[in-house]
Amino acid sequence: MSNGQNDIPPAFESGFTLFELLITLLLVGMIAAWGLPNFHALGERTVHTSAINRLQNTFSLARNTAISQQGSITLCPAADNRTACVDEWSGELIIVRGDITNEIPEEAILRIVPALPHTQVVYSRGWSYVRYNAMGYTRGFNGSFAICSTNGGLGAQGKRLVLSQLGRLRVDEAPIDC
Repeated sequence: MSNGQNDIPPAFESGFTLFELLITLLLVGMIAAWGLPNFHALGERTVHTSAINRLQNTFSLARNTAISQQGSITLCPAADNRTACVDEWSGELIIVRGDITNEIPEEAILRIVPALPHTQVVYSRGWSYVRYNAMGYTRGFNGSFAICSTNGGLGAQGKRLVLSQLGRLRVDEAPIDC
């Protein structure tokens, strides 16, 4: 007879045993350990993609500004005080109105693009600036930019961006060794 309380004996109540929980935790730990290297590789690819996008967007902005303002625009890595161009393309970049590369007045700076940490950028031509004319061309400044992650370790691969004389920047599909 039932007295209105739970008719299921205590031994048959639903729930997980300690053994089932331990097996579940073990499986979750194994899956996490297997996926960790893939997660690290995803982070490295994100760093490369960010650096590539940063350069492409910066060059596009400089080119479009030269065309729309019908004048020379200079893109260069900035010195610490932002008054001159230097040859370290991994640092902060500035877009400057005109042909100025030294003693740059603050009002000539159109845009400051912050540096990306853990990223090295090397310009094959060794120039400390790239200049766009009113047509958006970069005659004499064509070359390539090698982009590498500085925390990738041995055997890391990067990308190369190629700057044409028409002022356009494209990604070379072949990876480069860093």
